[in-house]
Amino acid sequence: MSIANQRILIIGGSSGMGLASASRLVQAGAEVFITGRDAAKLDAAVSSLDGKAMSIEADFTDPASLKALMRRIGRLDHLVLAAAGPAAWGPFAQLPVEAVRIALHTKLVGYWQSLQAALPILRRDGSVVFMTGAASRVAMNGTAGLAAVNGGITQMAQTLAKELAPLRVNVVSPGLVDTPAYDGMPAEAKAGMFAGAARSLPVGRTGVPDDIAQCVEMLVGNTFATGMVLDIDGGARTPL
Repeated sequence: MSIANQRILIIGGSSGMGLASASRLVQAGAEVFITGRDAAKLDAAVSSLDGKAMSIEADFTDPASLKALMRRIGRLDHLVLAAAGPAAWGPFAQLPVEAVRIALHTKLVGYWQSLQAALPILRRDGSVVFMTGAASRVAMNGTAGLAAVNGGITQMAQTLAKELAPLRVNVVSPGLVDTPAYDGMPAEAKAGMFAGAARSLPVGRTGVPDDIAQCVEMLVGNTFATGMVLDIDGGARTPL
């Protein structure tokens, strides 16, 4: 189905996979709104988009900010939830409970209240795409906190695919993707991590944001897709 002239909100669209998704959707003719909490990043992001795009500063952890955002937009066909927050990394035995609480409240609760805020303006047979992460789909040491947050989002989304029908609700679960989220790592450590991961994957490389954006575009436009969890991880979940 063509998404030309349809209105799409991407929460967390100022960089990485959210911005790449915005770029693809704008190229497909959609009218795209991107949000984030950093006005300078938003301005730079929207200036990079060639098409009908608007940036709106908003905080997806703040119900009042979300309410104002939806009032300003007025009408939506699709919602993409690509925002992130502090990640609860580390061995289970040493991971502070407070880090898990913060991660849950930021991403899981943030996604929850974002969709609740959007429902009154979201087309009844439109779509929602939740962006999660591979840690909820592949058992890896030190990622129990990530699995708890993203696994909760995944199960919530699949339940909502039934509860909110005919609204379509899907999940994109990315593997290791080179985004600004890793820019804080020392360059050598980052390069080593990505090279090691690439050698372990059937495709022989790690992901780039546009790999994920292609899946978002498909799920937004495919009216037969709902309740899906789309693993886009270079084959990390391929059985031995």
